[in-house]
Amino acid sequence: MKRTLLFVSRAILSVLFIFSGFTKWVDPVGSQIKFEEYFRAFSLDALAPLSWVAAVVMPAAELFIGVMLSMGLYRRFTAWMSLLFMSFFTLLTFFTWKIFPVSDCGCFGDFITLTNAQTFFKNVVFMVPTVMLFAWYGRGESGSDRDMRTTLLLAAWTLLLPLYTIGRLPLLDFLPYDEGVNIEAAMSVPEGADRGEHRTRLLYRDLKNGEERLFEIEDTTWYDTTRWEYVETVDEVVREGYTPPIASFSAVDAYGAEHGAELLQQRGYVALIVIKDLKKTERKVFRKNLDSLRALSAKGVKLAALTQLDIAAVSERLGGDIPCYNMDETQLKSIVRSKSGVVFLYDGTIVAKRNMLTSLPSLDEKSPAQVIKAEKRRSMVILCVYLSLYFVLAFMRRLEAAKQKK
Repeated sequence: MKRTLLFVSRAILSVLFIFSGFTKWVDPVGSQIKFEEYFRAFSLDALAPLSWVAAVVMPAAELFIGVMLSMGLYRRFTAWMSLLFMSFFTLLTFFTWKIFPVSDCGCFGDFITLTNAQTFFKNVVFMVPTVMLFAWYGRGESGSDRDMRTTLLLAAWTLLLPLYTIGRLPLLDFLPYDEGVNIEAAMSVPEGADRGEHRTRLLYRDLKNGEERLFEIEDTTWYDTTRWEYVETVDEVVREGYTPPIASFSAVDAYGAEHGAELLQQRGYVALIVIKDLKKTERKVFRKNLDSLRALSAKGVKLAALTQLDIAAVSERLGGDIPCYNMDETQLKSIVRSKSGVVFLYDGTIVAKRNMLTSLPSLDEKSPAQVIKAEKRRSMVILCVYLSLYFVLAFMRRLEAAKQKK
């Protein structure tokens, strides 16, 4: 009975750590954003520069512990690490639930969103197999030297992918702006569904005194760009109803005119250049990719830039020949994780996304469906290469165990 309980506890924890680590492992930039939110909530803004380190190390550590548990390596070490992780995050989620509010824990990345209360009670439940495992293995044998090679390879393996992805885009996009998504369709409410009641307003900053003010869309006061500076679009829920995957797609020009629907209804290819940091536009590879996009523009691809920064500054940096629009920063982070990127739409459907500091996809001699398929296949190939190492190590581990029995 005890052996069965231990096996079940180890299996439950290994699945939990692997699943939790994997959902963040493939999207370290999303984890970085969540760590920044945690640092702000705990008034630890000085630690914000370390958020990218935590975004790489934390999911890698979770995945490492989960795989070690599944393979039965260094059981005393993994029992201690499981207890430390679960104890720390149980306390953390209690504090974020009761004292320091954070929108959600981010424990499963953007794949599953739980409230802080749900996360806390989830952790309390998983503390049961954690304590059982620790009670049995916490003072047992630490492991043998023959396991060291496998352990070191696993540690390196779990760090490689987030280090690779941190400068690119997520290999699996759990947000609603994935390849193959039609943005207008994702914004629509199914026939018969309760639409609820929503209110959209524009937040502007007074250039004279720095105060921020919300304007109704039909209000013309904010048309005065010498007095008011755009900050963000605010969508308020007056009454809950069916929530579409994408709430809105607002792109406002320097005069306050809305162009979101125009971009989505454009026929053919549209390349949306996302710029969240002007410093990225100084990079040589960015300028090279920008020239490539201009070459596509000569072939009929419409170009536009989306930013939360000052439109005039972004337009000047891009050469003044590409229309620029303001978009809410939170939405920009959902569309493209990197500080600069490009999203290719075809008839309003996302066909490809890339960081502007990496290579661009090839659109020549391919249909939009083929481009989408090629982008998804590219991500899956990279994932399969990384995941294959785990199976190789697991197989080698079993061979060694079989040899010892003989």
